[in-house]
Amino acid sequence: MGLPYTALDLAVLLSLQDLGVKEEAALLEKIWAEEQSFLAPELVASKRTFLLDVAYWALYLREKPCIDREFPMIQQDAVDCGANLSKDAFLSDFSNLDLYFKGVRFRLRFFSDSGYIRIKFRTLLKEYGYRRRSVKLLEHMEQCMAFYQLQPYLRGSQPCQLSEISVDDMVIFRLKEPDCTSEAFS
Repeated sequence: MGLPYTALDLAVLLSLQDLGVKEEAALLEKIWAEEQSFLAPELVASKRTFLLDVAYWALYLREKPCIDREFPMIQQDAVDCGANLSKDAFLSDFSNLDLYFKGVRFRLRFFSDSGYIRIKFRTLLKEYGYRRRSVKLLEHMEQCMAFYQLQPYLRGSQPCQLSEISVDDMVIFRLKEPDCTSEAFS
């Protein structure tokens, strides 16, 4: 499963923030220093690899509209060579449910003054193509929230489980408080 941040995930999340070059570089330094446990294993091996891979995908995303316009010519060249390119795979928009939770953690860690992100549960499901909750979907969401250390709440700071709330409820995500009881008192 793709829970750790990949270079593509970070490039997508950075592109949504509209940062300058210096701000983006400083943020990547901070991510490298503070969020390594959330990075994909291939990114943790080397800071250089981390920075180059994120830069590669950032450039790809900036040039994607041009590449998409040229796709019919690329597809014809492939057919002429005896190959077949899937348009859906080539033009995918990279949105998925994992990226939503990655984005929540990213915004809470680096861009949120309020310390929370809220969304109507029905809206969250609809944005990612789901009409109703299934056990498998809820298990995946719980796994994402556990990995990214997110806690869902209802209004009034009432902790909740996504499986027990109404789809019309407003869900508020916050970062879980670090558990300091284990080391602080030993």
